[in-house]
Amino acid sequence: MTTNHPEPLPPTVSDILADCSCARARYTATHPSSYRRSRVPPRLLSRLLGGSYPDTPSASFYRLYEFFILDWNVQFRNELEYFCCAHPGWAVSSLPDPAYADDADPVRLAVLAVLTQLMCAAFNRRIATGLPRDAPAIVLDFSELEARPKVFEETPDWAKRVRPLDEKIYIPNKDGQMLKENDEDVSEEFKAMNIIVQMPHIHFI
Repeated sequence: MTTNHPEPLPPTVSDILADCSCARARYTATHPSSYRRSRVPPRLLSRLLGGSYPDTPSASFYRLYEFFILDWNVQFRNELEYFCCAHPGWAVSSLPDPAYADDADPVRLAVLAVLTQLMCAAFNRRIATGLPRDAPAIVLDFSELEARPKVFEETPDWAKRVRPLDEKIYIPNKDGQMLKENDEDVSEEFKAMNIIVQMPHIHFI
């Protein structure tokens, strides 16, 4: 089931940081299935027939963005693995342009663009080692996986067009601390976009 409307944009960086506890509260449910769904309501007929709110690539991508801004490492890694392995048909290159709204926030857009780079880096590292995105959780025949052609992820065209911010911004970690520009933990990918933030943990088995 798909929706005919674009996924609502996530909160801006400043809005998330202004009330981190409120942002975290949206994802404190025990079961991820309670929030892993689109924010676009299904059509009336579908609702009358008991239709659910299906998850979408954009919805997952925007959750990943919120977890990143919150410096919520466990949720970030879990969502990254979920996007990669639970939905191997969700190509990173096919993520819709979040700048469909005329008033799209440039900081939010820049963060989202860099996140597509990190997603590709994480997924492609697995693919390069012989683990395609649709690899089973328990691999019984590595030779069969290794024989498959390697299909690597690419960043979306819209992300390649996003330019660095005019002014440098700093995103604090979960303890509220700002990193300095030359700290070893600073993400070079974000730094290239004039965003100083700690590099998240992106790799998983």
